[in-house]
Amino acid sequence: MSTFSPNVARALLTATRAHAAAVVTQLGQRGYVNFPFASASLLWLLDENGTRSTTLAQRAGVTKQAMSQQVKQMERDGYLEQVPDITDTRAKVVRLTSRGESVKAACVEVREELNQAVTNLVGKGKAREMEAHLDAATRAFIDIAAGI
Repeated sequence: MSTFSPNVARALLTATRAHAAAVVTQLGQRGYVNFPFASASLLWLLDENGTRSTTLAQRAGVTKQAMSQQVKQMERDGYLEQVPDITDTRAKVVRLTSRGESVKAACVEVREELNQAVTNLVGKGKAREMEAHLDAATRAFIDIAAGI
């Protein structure tokens, strides 16, 4: 007798990839062609007056070198700029440009559209239930990673 074991990891990975593709497509339709999905999360790590790259790396859980590369690419693309830190002129802070502010607003619109698409598909109650189940799975994975 075989037992059915759901493949939660596969479902999460597949949903994550599909979500990322939908975000990139929707942003492209708004004129942000080839905006890397990984860059979207960086937009919310920035403080209003700018943030040092080392702090961004800590917040994102990546190396300083990886963050530096991402910041430089987003700077080349016109989303970010580096300016002297007013508290320490030897240091620089990263902040959004007007184009960065615009793509951040577009990301919010896209997030709402995608959430609405799921809600329209499964209903508000099921969407809330899905969110609760995903939150529970996240807590379980965090506990497992912590050895609890």
